Amino acid sequence: MNKWIIILVVIIALGTYFAWPKTHLKEPVVMSVQFDEVAKTLAVSYIVEQDDSTYVMEIAHDTKGFYPPRSNGNGDGETDYTQVLAKQNGYELREDIVELTKDQLEYFLSLDGRSVPVDISFEAYSPIETILVLLLKDEGVEVTKQDEALLYTYTAPEDITIDSIGHYDNVATISFEEAVFPLALKICRCPHSRAV
Repeated sequence: MNKWIIILVVIIALGTYFAWPKTHLKEPVVMSVQFDEVAKTLAVSYIVEQDDSTYVMEIAHDTKGFYPPRSNGNGDGETDYTQVLAKQNGYELREDIVELTKDQLEYFLSLDGRSVPVDISFEAYSPIETILVLLLKDEGVEVTKQDEALLYTYTAPEDITIDSIGHYDNVATISFEEAVFPLALKICRCPHSRAV
C-alpha cells in the first residue's frame, strides 16, 4: 500500500513540475506590438502564466486609446479575437487584436517614423511601455523557430535605407539604407541575448 502511495506522490510531483511555470511572472511579457496596414489591425503578442485570466485592455499612444472588441459586455476578460498561439511549461503565448476604424488607420499612417512608443494595459497590472512597429502595405514579417531562436524575415517592396539594427524591450527595430529589392532580411532573436 505504501508503495502505491509513493508512486502516486511521485507522479503528481512530476506532473506539477512539467505543467506548472518554473518562474512566477510579475506581469505579462509583451513580445510584439504590430500595426498592419493591410489587415487594419493592431496585434499584441504576450506571455502569461496559463492560469492568468488577464487580457489586453488598451493600447495607448499619446492621448489616444485603442481597445480590443469584447462581446461579453465587460471591459475586461477575453477579447473577441484572443488567440492562444502556444502553451508550454505552464505559460501561454497569447495574441489580442484591435480592429482599426478608417480614422484610426489614418492616425497611424500620419505618424513620423516606423516605430512608436505605446503603453499596453492589462487588468490588474500597471501599463507596460513598449514599441509599436508599423508594417505598411506590401511589407511583411515571417517568424520561424529554429532550435531555441526565433528567426524574423522582413520583406519590403521598395527602396528604403538600412541605417541601424537595434533591440528595445523585446522589440527589434530596423532602419534601412541602400538595398536591392525585394529584400529579405533575417534577424535572429535568441532567448539569452538582448541584442539582435
